[in-house]
Amino acid sequence: MNNFTQRAITGVFFVAAICGLTLYNEFSFLILLCAICLFGMKEYYTIVFQGQLSYAHLLFMGIGLGVVCLKYWLDDWVVNALPLLFPMAAFTVLLSKNREWKRLAYLFSGLFYIALPLFFFHASTFQLEPSQESPQTVYMPFLALNLFVLIWCSDTFAYLSGKLLGKHKLYEAVSPGKTWEGFIGGLVLTCGFSVLLSHYFHIPMKVNLIVALCSVVFGTLGDLVESMLKREFQIKDSGTILPGHGGILDRFDALLISLPFTTFCYYLLL
Repeated sequence: MNNFTQRAITGVFFVAAICGLTLYNEFSFLILLCAICLFGMKEYYTIVFQGQLSYAHLLFMGIGLGVVCLKYWLDDWVVNALPLLFPMAAFTVLLSKNREWKRLAYLFSGLFYIALPLFFFHASTFQLEPSQESPQTVYMPFLALNLFVLIWCSDTFAYLSGKLLGKHKLYEAVSPGKTWEGFIGGLVLTCGFSVLLSHYFHIPMKVNLIVALCSVVFGTLGDLVESMLKREFQIKDSGTILPGHGGILDRFDALLISLPFTTFCYYLLL
């Protein structure tokens, strides 16, 4: 099986799984986010700790899953317990063989890079629905699917525009393949496609245009950030879980960095 066929088959199952789990119900969507968090943090810690995983990494991966699910059990005791994370991390590093300050930074950056954006994603898909008795929050799967589709559009349109028109490098030191023409083409076409999505997903057009703009701009930043990470640690892919596509971080790098901005748009504008 050649690489193109492998990528195509993986891509079809990948998209079908994301769409199915997102649309089925709120708990299947949460399972999807937890899987992205778990495998994404594992890949990240494998990269930055160069394969030397320990109980500290398992602990923080478990904390990451807790962060993603925070909406369901956020209470005063949870908020009060958050300051305990730093001494917990410091204690685990002090007991390890490699007692370096940067290991603390790596542990926490996994939470901020992967788990926290996914928490924002999860929380943003619930909207307050007025009722005669009492208002209640309702899961809105199309809000979630909209963000996935916009990121896919941005990647696809930027790639095609770059292939056809690309001449001027966007940031050659980090990602030699990206061009300004690809970025602008991806921005224009994704914003145009967001108008169509707004109709089918029942999202106000002006809101989705702003969300699309954030998806492209900060999604491109996410691509560059992950390219910088892989360049620093001299690896080609973040993992091998998706045949022909690499790892979870390779597929969700743009989404993770864009989520704090796109979900904030949902919060402010919907």
